[in-house]
Amino acid sequence: MWECCFYATLWSILITRNDAIFNNKVADRNQVVELTKTRVALWIKARFDIKVYTVEDIKRNLDGARRLII
Repeated sequence: MWECCFYATLWSILITRNDAIFNNKVADRNQVVELTKTRVALWIKARFDIKVYTVEDIKRNLDGARRLII
């Protein structure tokens, strides 16, 4: 899970940076954090084939998701 968090954070920062440079969008730290959490939840759900919980459930409780997949 930590590897997923690392890559999701890098990916979110890269996308935000590219939007700022190429599309003149203003970067918002809160938006990057939420985007990262959503991306982590999506990747965890897909990687571990979690059908019982929604992405929002996983996003709300990332610490619980860590215990779920271990």
